Amino acid sequence: MFNKLSIRAERKQIEEAYGALFQFPDIYRPKTIINGLEESMVPIITSSQQKTITTSIWGMLPKKFQGDWAVFQKHVNTLTIPAASLESKPWYAQTRETERCLMIVTGFYTTFIADGELLFFHMTKESGEPFCLAGISNELEDGFLTSSIITVKANTTFEEVNNSSNQMPIIVPEHQQKTWLNQTISLDEIATEKAIFTLTAEPISEDFFYDLNSDSEDNLSTLDREDFLPITLHDLLYSNRIDLSI
Repeated sequence: MFNKLSIRAERKQIEEAYGALFQFPDIYRPKTIINGLEESMVPIITSSQQKTITTSIWGMLPKKFQGDWAVFQKHVNTLTIPAASLESKPWYAQTRETERCLMIVTGFYTTFIADGELLFFHMTKESGEPFCLAGISNELEDGFLTSSIITVKANTTFEEVNNSSNQMPIIVPEHQQKTWLNQTISLDEIATEKAIFTLTAEPISEDFFYDLNSDSEDNLSTLDREDFLPITLHDLLYSNRIDLSI
């Protein structure tokens, strides 16, 4: 389960990166934490509007749902949707109701459990540049968009920083983003492994999640550098700088 994201990039940086403009530019604000357990907004680009960055509610709702978002998510959590479930054609996989989207983030948070201790990582690019997660979205009858992250079975690379679930989000590399939106590429064809290696695992103290308000734009509060250094996944796997088995 991945219920926290970050989007720390400025609006202009995002627009230039994707050659698209925000539909409602005055609404966008950078956020260190987007808390999916609250009713939160995430910028997305949809298949039908590839030149527009719109704002979606994170956590899909059925098109005709009339109730409260929090009530629905409490019983049917759709922050993330396993790719395997799309094949069974549930309500969120109906082609008339949903479309592919790119969910724009600058990071997401993972959890690793080691010897009864919780370790937290912020998966981000060292440059702080935005990147995209594969998602699906739909438009409700009142005009609001809702969206969900598609996940797949975690590979051995990703399991080094997350073992609290067997799933991982799909990072869509820049060269495959248009083909994903145009539905000319399958999930299996996305270069997930290569994309993961472009991220850095920033260790985060547990207090960070309690001390920082979701709307804060402050810098991340990481552990002391002598305790835990930010490290790329490549280094995490192929050097002895961090040993998660201890």
